[in-house]
Amino acid sequence: MNNSQKLFKFLRYTFLSMVVILGLVTIIGTGGSSNGDGSGNGNNGNGGKGDALTEGDFINSLGMAFNYIEPGTFMMGSPEDEPGRREDERRQQEVTLTQGYYMQTTPVTQGQWVAVMGSNPSHFDECGTDCPVDSVSRNSAEDFIAALNDLEDTDRYALPTEAQWEYAARAGSTTAFANGEITETGDGYDPVLDSMGWYYYNSQVDYDSRWGAGRGTHPVAQKEPNAWGLYDMHGNIWEWVSDWYDSGEIHAVARGGGFRSTARDCRSGYRTDGSPSARSFNNGFRIVRLPSD
Repeated sequence: MNNSQKLFKFLRYTFLSMVVILGLVTIIGTGGSSNGDGSGNGNNGNGGKGDALTEGDFINSLGMAFNYIEPGTFMMGSPEDEPGRREDERRQQEVTLTQGYYMQTTPVTQGQWVAVMGSNPSHFDECGTDCPVDSVSRNSAEDFIAALNDLEDTDRYALPTEAQWEYAARAGSTTAFANGEITETGDGYDPVLDSMGWYYYNSQVDYDSRWGAGRGTHPVAQKEPNAWGLYDMHGNIWEWVSDWYDSGEIHAVARGGGFRSTARDCRSGYRTDGSPSARSFNNGFRIVRLPSD
């Protein structure tokens, strides 16, 4: 890298860091949401949890927060008698993760995306900078990660594997949701999921979602976290992972469910697929950072 390239990279890093700092000041100054009522509750949120954007075991140069996930063994997949289980879900199998990793505490937000990529692709842009970035393909998520790695001069950021994602989502639990069992498999009220995630029943918004049902994404970290301090693992936005759904590597895997999902689709063991190049307002992602060797 010559001197001109080094200077350009330094100036870009400084500029983007200032963008993030100013964005965080704006969020804090408006009570946690750019679309809230000043109470700090965001859009129909529980409030008081927005610090997850800036608090964690590891904070990177742009203020993105990560919690360390210890190595361990868990049962991946859903039991055959779990309510809402689909026939194409993985059978339960014991999986051991031998290396710890840092999992982002929330999905990548619109503000974080803009700080790295410069523009906002989100359909739900009126939701605000602390809402999950949406309308990103898995390919574009990988572009974001490449740009972030370049910005921090590292190669440690990645999409989580499917096993890393489910291990972190379960957070030691064996139930359908990290905080308990499922009681509603349709689009009705599930009291356990309702405390942790945005799904079809509770995802009405007060901004113009430009979607006929009047539902949309919500600011991250407004619901309860799981036992490992991770927010929005159930609902709000589908999250791309690095695995392929099929052996032909045609369809990519997404996890977690979203704002328009039924409760059954937000279970820890549920998985769906999509083209890695497809952009949908249902899809976003969160990232991991691997520890240094």
